[in-house]
Amino acid sequence: MRRNPRATAHLNSARGVAGPGRPKGSKNKLTEARVEEELRRIATFDPIALFERVRDPTTGQMRRTFTLREIHAMDPETRACIASVKVRTENLTSGDDAQDQTVEIKLWNKLDALALCAKHFGWLTDKHEVTVHVEELLDRLDRGRQRVADARKALKKR
Repeated sequence: MRRNPRATAHLNSARGVAGPGRPKGSKNKLTEARVEEELRRIATFDPIALFERVRDPTTGQMRRTFTLREIHAMDPETRACIASVKVRTENLTSGDDAQDQTVEIKLWNKLDALALCAKHFGWLTDKHEVTVHVEELLDRLDRGRQRVADARKALKKR
């Protein structure tokens, strides 16, 4: 699939990737606050932001149909949640000889973002901390060994 350089540059600028005319350290510097912000965007994203309601030109009433917003018309919060965009030209209805464009938008995984947020805030842990007092454990082990030895002596006396 060929890539449109203008579209790629636009998406990169929306994501904060340096490009021509942009200093390298300006927007793409990763900080803890920036990572938290990106995760927050993905975790709280509402897909309705991708669409806009259409007003009927004859009546002026809002239609029940929605159309996909142009990428340049989306706010930065919405654009940051887009992982990829594919545009296909195909004939959807056979015999009409009309070419239709299908736009496929893939979003970043919301569950993965929520899991990362939960780990960051300590709601999920991969490790469990166990505190062991060695002296107490050794004392308990000695008492257990003594009980076993006493039980063996009692069995031999029978």
